[in-house]
Amino acid sequence: MKKILTPILLAAGVMMQSVAVAAPINVGGVVWDPDQSFAFPDLSDFVANGTIFEESATTPGEIVSGRGQVTNLNSSLPNGSDFCPGCELTFAFSMELVSFIGTPNATLGGIDGDFTFKDLTISFYVDDTPNFDGTMASSIDGDLWLELVLNPSNFLTGTGTALGSGSDQGTGSGVLDVTGGLAAGNFDTNTQAAGGDLTLTSSFQPTQGAPGLLNGTFDLTGNSIPEPSALALLGLGLMAFGGAARRRKKA
Repeated sequence: MKKILTPILLAAGVMMQSVAVAAPINVGGVVWDPDQSFAFPDLSDFVANGTIFEESATTPGEIVSGRGQVTNLNSSLPNGSDFCPGCELTFAFSMELVSFIGTPNATLGGIDGDFTFKDLTISFYVDDTPNFDGTMASSIDGDLWLELVLNPSNFLTGTGTALGSGSDQGTGSGVLDVTGGLAAGNFDTNTQAAGGDLTLTSSFQPTQGAPGLLNGTFDLTGNSIPEPSALALLGLGLMAFGGAARRRKKA
């Protein structure tokens, strides 16, 4: 019986090993390789970076909206033509300011303080006609690729310096949950803090020539689930192992 089991177990082992070495994932024309992530520490296999344009707010109850574009995906350098050949990955978001606790900045003007936002929703779109020009219209004219909301356990929090002075600087962070989009099944992992799916960090500063408009960068990190074909391969390996075990019992 060992002679029968050995080749089957070897085959199952080879199939499971092939799943462990992740292949590039393609969802809606957006391609990323989990094995080529530049995350540090190496706890995430998906890292997206890009640009943000957003409004500023210091009064609780204000709704802040913004938009941007993904420029890097699992790469330390811009690689849009590689991860989205012939397309672009853009996004739009909105959130409500819950609180802002600050003090005047005697040197630069404006206010230094800590802020808290709620009801953050971010929608990513893949567009086969690249035309992003920084406007809201050009950020939402594709197919919904991924939709995210704040994890119920937390807010988006951060700190700002000289807000409202024209020399605004700041950072923010939060944990996000997947709610929809073409790639929803690839990121609904619950592997981040508080059982979230992805972690967001961002920074901002003034946009020259556009008072009240901030610009900055973002980092979105997490883990991705392989395509169904890879999971099916693992299933075949396990089925082969199970079948062999049942035959051994009958023998």
